[in-house]
Amino acid sequence: MFAVLVAGADSMVLRPLGDRRKRPARLLLFDLDGPVPGAEVGPFDVFNHLFTVRRASRPHALVGTDPAKSHRDKWVTALGADGTLRRLFPHSWVPEEHHFGGPAVELGQSLVCAGTVHDSYGLQPGGAYVIRRSLSGAVQWEYRTDHPATALDTDEDTVYVADNSGALVALDADDGSLRWRMDLEVDGTPTVALSLAAVARGHVLAGTVDGRVLECSVGR
Repeated sequence: MFAVLVAGADSMVLRPLGDRRKRPARLLLFDLDGPVPGAEVGPFDVFNHLFTVRRASRPHALVGTDPAKSHRDKWVTALGADGTLRRLFPHSWVPEEHHFGGPAVELGQSLVCAGTVHDSYGLQPGGAYVIRRSLSGAVQWEYRTDHPATALDTDEDTVYVADNSGALVALDADDGSLRWRMDLEVDGTPTVALSLAAVARGHVLAGTVDGRVLECSVGR
């Protein structure tokens, strides 16, 4: 069985990859003492349910309200230590839009989430976003872009965003304003970061698609 690992604090969730035609899959929650009961959810697919949360205090998952159609009407949820699944807020803050999941980072009592807006003609200009939302779902700020994010992290002062164009962007954590943007290169050759780690203010490690780890010292 193939599964996706979701971690948060001292717990891990194994979410099986599923087929929408089959019965709902189960979230399998583990702690240091062994498995505890999970919550019934629909199957995982990489477009809709990708939701890797950095610095998570507990596991999070995108879950549809109808387990048989888990790609629709998705909610951001959090799992308690006892396996209880708690809905936090709808994934799409625009009711008529369908959003695909993406990377995220926990920042205080909020989540900074990246994703894309589904369009039958493909990704449209401005169709990718990074958004900060309180745990009640209130939008604190929104940053629109043309390129889907591949990784996020924060040092609490700045939110760092890597995207599939090879850019590394810094956003003000309080209001989402753009601080700076740079294109990642190795010896003049462009590359794309698939993971980020903010190790100090203005100091970021980037794991790239070609298997390198870049040390990026950037201004504030």
